[in-house]
Amino acid sequence: MNILVTGATGYIGPFLIKKLKEIGHNVTILVRKKEDFIRLEAQGFKCILGDITDKESLVGIFNNIQILFHLANIASWWLPNNQTYYDVNLKGSINLFDEAKKYPLNKIIHVSSIAAIRQPEGIMADEESIHQGDFESHYSKSKYLVEKETEKYLKDGLPIVTLNPGVVTGPKDTKTFGKTVLGIANGKVKAKFFPNSYIPLVYIDDLINIMIKSIDLKVGSKYVVVGENIKIGDVFDKVCKITNRDKITKITPNFILLMVAYYSEFVSFFNKKRPSLPIDGLKAIKIGAQASSKKSINDLDMEYLNGDKILTKLIDWFNKNNLINN
Repeated sequence: MNILVTGATGYIGPFLIKKLKEIGHNVTILVRKKEDFIRLEAQGFKCILGDITDKESLVGIFNNIQILFHLANIASWWLPNNQTYYDVNLKGSINLFDEAKKYPLNKIIHVSSIAAIRQPEGIMADEESIHQGDFESHYSKSKYLVEKETEKYLKDGLPIVTLNPGVVTGPKDTKTFGKTVLGIANGKVKAKFFPNSYIPLVYIDDLINIMIKSIDLKVGSKYVVVGENIKIGDVFDKVCKITNRDKITKITPNFILLMVAYYSEFVSFFNKKRPSLPIDGLKAIKIGAQASSKKSINDLDMEYLNGDKILTKLIDWFNKNNLINN
């Protein structure tokens, strides 16, 4: 099939386009930067220069396209200007869907997030969950608003399938969840934080698997994609066990974390650089999130890696790439 992918230069995108190419699809990638255009074309992909925030740059991008994978978004806990979350995640998606309405696409796979359906602390989310509006971040709110828009476009006839992955990790994850795992494994993170908060963890290969399956799913389908809801404290314990380190028992008090977050954002106000601990990120970690993948397990025969296997594979990759100081 002829497939267009947005957001192919993020964490998930490279795994997706590689898999799509391996199984014989013709992959076209929407890219913003000329250097990405050159790099990806050298890898055998067709590229289009465009930006989802620029309507004019999207005109004609769906010529001869059957499937759209929409991954493009800003996934960050801090930006110099909060309006950027809505300009990119919300308005950018609207621009893309408006252009898609002009073409007879077979399927649009919208890769959303658990953040869009997160429930109050301690409550498990699923495909029927509606966010209660207690947004801990502009990122979370923007993802929720995009899902509200997809509901409208579905009614207008766009063939949308929505996936809600949790925290995605695996090879090459050195900036998000993987950064914390590396810190623990290398002895740089010496105290736990919010040990009873949950992380809805999923391995990258499992996400790519269900994304490929989504090509054949019924229009309007929606699936949570989570391997295991794991406590942060358990992540610390499991990483220490896998790397043969002494268990970390010290816990950083919440008020210390809050002080660090507010101070780092105060500094960022002046230097415009990303704070070491964004307040929105701290709020998200404190609240945590839990979500159930029972529907995809039952409907699609998904077999997710659990927390132990995810962390073992992640640490194996770190070791193979000499990122852990043994």
